[in-house]
Amino acid sequence: MENNVTILAPQQQNGALLDMDSNGASDMAIRLAEMTTKLDLVQKFFKQVMVKDLDYGIIPGTDKPTLYKPGAEKLCELYGFAPIVKAKNDTRDFKTGYYLSEITMQIVHRKTGTIIAEGVGEASSYESKYRYHWVYESDVPKGLDKESIVSKIFKNKKTGAEYAKYRIENTDLIDQWNTILKMAKKRALVDAVLSATRSSSIFSQSEDELEAWLEGEGSDAPKEKLEKQRSAPKASDERSSFTPPTGNKLSDKQYGKIVGDAKRKNVDENGIKSIVQFVKGKSLSDLTTAEASSVIDFIAKTNEEELQDLLMSAALPGDMA
Repeated sequence: MENNVTILAPQQQNGALLDMDSNGASDMAIRLAEMTTKLDLVQKFFKQVMVKDLDYGIIPGTDKPTLYKPGAEKLCELYGFAPIVKAKNDTRDFKTGYYLSEITMQIVHRKTGTIIAEGVGEASSYESKYRYHWVYESDVPKGLDKESIVSKIFKNKKTGAEYAKYRIENTDLIDQWNTILKMAKKRALVDAVLSATRSSSIFSQSEDELEAWLEGEGSDAPKEKLEKQRSAPKASDERSSFTPPTGNKLSDKQYGKIVGDAKRKNVDENGIKSIVQFVKGKSLSDLTTAEASSVIDFIAKTNEEELQDLLMSAALPGDMA
């Protein structure tokens, strides 16, 4: 018995495609209106709910915004989605400390249970951020040839003096396995949420393009903004000739608050440097009282897991003044 199937192809007239379905145009109009409404809602959501440097931001060493774990969780709430770990595969070697975690995360609709998207994330103890750490020359273990290991020259931001740091292997990789597992889960979550919410295009923009989109500005806005920034005088231009009064610098109490709060969240001195540099773009001792308050507020609002996530994604730390 033969199946007679007729395939109707779109016809063309005067350069335009004709939809054979009489309801095609109205259906497309409805979908277009829905897409426009959803885009407007997402734009409002980013402006009113998402917090820069907490839910999304620029990771040091990159030039485009990145979605962080808290932001991914907020997007799930907006869309009525829930993340579920579909699969977890681990590779462990207790002798070498090698650990590889591979996570597959599913995003499902809370009401219907429909699977919306999947994301994959992995992390390994042999990633440089886990496998190595940087030490001063005086802290290089005895018997280790300095010429045989990777080194990097740093410059003191206040004096300009140069000094070397050496990259040595961590001897306690097993202690980091739980952190690596959490990182794999975060990567899988973000990957899945970007797919489920179709937000990849938002984070493929530059920082200025993203800000322009949030403000509803045109495509030329980022370029105009950059031109204004280039022509406008910068605070750094006057920093060499202007020294803020002592009373405007952070107090001993603020200094202790920053260091104490950070260490209570398992952030070491190098991590504190990175956090201050990330939030205010300067060293701890150069902060004003207002800037120090911003750092204190940032540390207070960011939990330990999020701070570690930021530090593991950050570039190499500089010196702590």
